[in-house]
Amino acid sequence: MDLGLSAKTILITGGSKGIGEATAMAFAKEPGTQVAITYFQGKTQAESIVDKINAAGGKAMAVYMELGNHPSIIQAVEEVVQAWGQIDVLVNNAIQWGNAEYRGKHLEEIPISAWEYVINTNLFSLVKLTQLVLPYMRNRNWGRIVNISSDLAFDSMKGSGAYSALKASLLGLTANLVEEYSPYNILTNTVVPSWTQTEKALQYFPASLHEAMKQAFPTGRITQPEDVANTILFLCSAANGHVNGETIRVTGKGAMPLMNHVIKGHMAAAK
Repeated sequence: MDLGLSAKTILITGGSKGIGEATAMAFAKEPGTQVAITYFQGKTQAESIVDKINAAGGKAMAVYMELGNHPSIIQAVEEVVQAWGQIDVLVNNAIQWGNAEYRGKHLEEIPISAWEYVINTNLFSLVKLTQLVLPYMRNRNWGRIVNISSDLAFDSMKGSGAYSALKASLLGLTANLVEEYSPYNILTNTVVPSWTQTEKALQYFPASLHEAMKQAFPTGRITQPEDVANTILFLCSAANGHVNGETIRVTGKGAMPLMNHVIKGHMAAAK
């Protein structure tokens, strides 16, 4: 299938690892694409991805961007536009997780400052970036935006109140973008991954937990970054002519209550 992405510039935030990296590699396989990824602390990883894409005959660049630092967001957009003149596709993937010490805590144990950090840093940065990119799409009367949410927006887990609220807010943002920018042929959708076997997940949780987590998936396997990336690729392509304002789950129909049960058992054993 021709996805119609030739000469299109794609900006993927948090593209140095996990879902962001898989998404960058998926776009880079499409002929004629120009792929920009942002990084915060993963400069070496981001540059490695760029080198791999360029060595294979693609076009890629990495730009620094720190969520919560709006001047860095402005600078990142300027660098991409200076290099390639436009931005046609935006994948809002980057996330600042907040303080890990609140993982597994009850709502009343988590200070408002922790909520403010998660919401302010992530949501307002995402809005700022989207505001900066929209004029380039509107002027060309074509654009695709995907906001990466999480199934924790629907079925939360202990200690993830702020994160769940943040990811739920992206549904409202998507609805607003659909109302205001669909007339400019800018299609916006939300992708909802489940537990995904990223580098971070493998780093923070032992292999035994991942093995147990497979029980929650009817497919018998955990969602992989490439599963999510392939969905994003289609939604952000010209092949997607009318999927707009949708919340698309890439979860393998995993059961969140069972995942919660597995994680609670892990946390109890770790104490």
